[in-house]
Amino acid sequence: MSAKQGKYDLTQGPILHKLIPLSIPIMATSFMQMAYSLTDMFWMGRLAGGSAVAAVGTAAQFLWLSMAFMVIGRMGAEIGVSQNMGRGDTQAAKSFAQNSFIIALVLGIAYAAVMITLSGPLIGFFRIDDPVVVHEARQYLVVSALSIPFLLAHNVITGCYNGFGNTKIPFYINSLGLVLNIIISPILIFVLGLGIVGAAAGTVVASVVNLSLKIWAIKFYSGRPFEEYAIFSKINWDRVKQICKWGIPVAAESALFTSLFMVVSRLVSEFGVGAIAAHRVGYNVEALSFMVGGGFAMAFAAFVGQNYGAKKWSRLHSGSRISLIVMAGYGVFVTIVLFVFANPLVRIFLDCPYEIQMGGDYLRIVALTQLMFCMEGVAVGSFRGRGLTVYPSVVSISSNVIRVIVTYALAATALGITGVWIGIAVSMTIKSVWLLVWYWVNVRKLPKVDELESDLQVQ
Repeated sequence: MSAKQGKYDLTQGPILHKLIPLSIPIMATSFMQMAYSLTDMFWMGRLAGGSAVAAVGTAAQFLWLSMAFMVIGRMGAEIGVSQNMGRGDTQAAKSFAQNSFIIALVLGIAYAAVMITLSGPLIGFFRIDDPVVVHEARQYLVVSALSIPFLLAHNVITGCYNGFGNTKIPFYINSLGLVLNIIISPILIFVLGLGIVGAAAGTVVASVVNLSLKIWAIKFYSGRPFEEYAIFSKINWDRVKQICKWGIPVAAESALFTSLFMVVSRLVSEFGVGAIAAHRVGYNVEALSFMVGGGFAMAFAAFVGQNYGAKKWSRLHSGSRISLIVMAGYGVFVTIVLFVFANPLVRIFLDCPYEIQMGGDYLRIVALTQLMFCMEGVAVGSFRGRGLTVYPSVVSISSNVIRVIVTYALAATALGITGVWIGIAVSMTIKSVWLLVWYWVNVRKLPKVDELESDLQVQ
């Protein structure tokens, strides 16, 4: 193992000292992705209030759906790179990275073409009765769709770095993209008078710059996973098959989550444009939790992948215990913040008292789910790091079906829109508890000591 690779070796050294530097940039990168969305929402709120926020929120759901295609390539890169780096097989790791990039680019182009071609029927699904919101949502969707191929491709390169153990480079580049978006969005929206189209165009420009910088970094910058990396290489169909085996369950989970989220959003729209705006803002503020939980899951997956590949069983178990404690602490913190500061957080984006109250109610209700939700990220990371992507996908898909059933049932009662918020919280709790129990049962089947230690004990 080279000195450079040893620097990012997650199979050696104090576990917490490895996990914290690994996870913080990934969490921060997740916040960068959330901030892209919040930047558009903030400026739209200043431009035209709740109607513009509702338009962005409606169209953005189809951009979230693109994450289902993104995770196929990203899972291939993260799992393929981490496990093979743990085994010391750099060439296999690079092959997974290169094939994942090609898959992401092809899927991104295809998905963007569908979004642009079918923008009318897609926005029409929500049955929004405000023609201005419908028109602006279509505009935002068509322009934003141009960013999807770049988004999927640069996330694969992020996955390569995560699996390698160097999470700082993607964070630095994503930070530059966010700063660029923050600078150019108000110029395009207000100075050039492009309105909602300007907000979408800012995201496209930031995505193009993001991908360009990541390609340069992985080919030339120090701390890269591979000495040589070809963006376009010969397709290895065995690698493609394995990438799909890892990625498709996660893609199905992501696609169904977003699809069922849209079904719930359609229910929310029946309570008016104000409810749509409140839901959109509340969901994004809640990202304070799930972006960190998801980010930690990615970091822990890299840790698990390298140690699983190296068969460092005792280190894997110790990392699990430490990670559960860390995420439980963060879950308590988020619970307090969302519950106590619910209305002030929503007021940052909305100024209508009715909308602020609805968004505040949403945050206070989902705040009660955050402890288990944050701990859930450890279970997800453990499964994915070992290539067992089906397990969390089954749980997520099942619980999201439950979400639709419960929200529709409670919304039909006197609870109204509050019933929707309660239904969301109930399904989140079911998912977290189910996944953590399954993780606990599954991880107990792993060996407790390393092979070398076991051999010494026998002797």
